[in-house]
Amino acid sequence: MMATYLQRFVLGILLLVTATGCSMQPLLQRAFPLYYEDLIGYHANLWALDPYLVTAVIAVESSFRPDAVSPRGAQGLMQLMPQTADWVATQLHHPIEHDDVFDPAVNIALGTWYLHYLRTQLPTAASWLAAYNAGQGNVRRWLENGTWDGTMASLQEIPYAETRRYLRRVFYTWEFYQSIYPETW
Repeated sequence: MMATYLQRFVLGILLLVTATGCSMQPLLQRAFPLYYEDLIGYHANLWALDPYLVTAVIAVESSFRPDAVSPRGAQGLMQLMPQTADWVATQLHHPIEHDDVFDPAVNIALGTWYLHYLRTQLPTAASWLAAYNAGQGNVRRWLENGTWDGTMASLQEIPYAETRRYLRRVFYTWEFYQSIYPETW
């Protein structure tokens, strides 16, 4: 797997830190800030999710931009499709207006519940994160017909290159945020 520029940069910094014994944590935290930590912590705890995972999803999906809109129409910090946001809001008995998904509190509440829901429907973290990106129906089909076994070890078997890249980025970012913010939650 070819490392991205960011991965090579961070690896270089980590090697420098290890070699010199310096603490680069403050520098890394400044370069990669953590936004919405109270909201993330609250909603991740509410649905028994790892807040670093939620942080990784937000970082990968929107780079912490609450007004983000994807070319396919996904909206807000956690990049929820409008239909998904409406469905989740219905499940939570909390009606929303169209622009509510751009409110970080609403978006994180909906997105974390949806991650929780996917976790109850699929067997592995990789599979429910893949479903967050590619859709639950696609991932179920891959698992049921043996296209993919739901693990990171067999990531190359996922038919969608975008989903393979997404999973790599989320898992890498998940570990990265744990390492630079070790005592946040």
